[in-house]
Amino acid sequence: YLSLMGGVCMSFYDWYCDLPPASPQTWGEQTDVPESADWYNAGFIIVWGSNVPQTRTPDAHFYTEVRYKGTKSAVVSPDYAEATKFADIWLNPKQGTDAALALAMGHVILREYHLDRSVAYFDDYARRYTDMPFLVRLAERDGRLVPERL
Repeated sequence: YLSLMGGVCMSFYDWYCDLPPASPQTWGEQTDVPESADWYNAGFIIVWGSNVPQTRTPDAHFYTEVRYKGTKSAVVSPDYAEATKFADIWLNPKQGTDAALALAMGHVILREYHLDRSVAYFDDYARRYTDMPFLVRLAERDGRLVPERL
């Protein structure tokens, strides 16, 4: 339908109109941009929300072969799935609690690399690749800055 109207499908998300907005808002790119061969450049891989050997069969060999060069991996899955057998670490949260786990991880990262101390790499990354600097508008009240709105 999009093509008939003169539009262009840019990614598979355009085909079924189901773009998960958090990823491009946070990282500045679509979730389907990096190719699986890039896993060879990783020293640590977290598999979360995907069971690579079952759902991404053509890419599964990249995940298994990269372990020969020493790449470690963690799998977040409530059940012992196919990807779990390759994991060095298996986090098996109770079903429905993975959002709380993700928020807790984000809290630790922000606390240790942004609030408690300033880390130049984190600050630079946040400024370049995320919308974090624009999340809260500060307003001056009684001589101090307070959060006003998003």
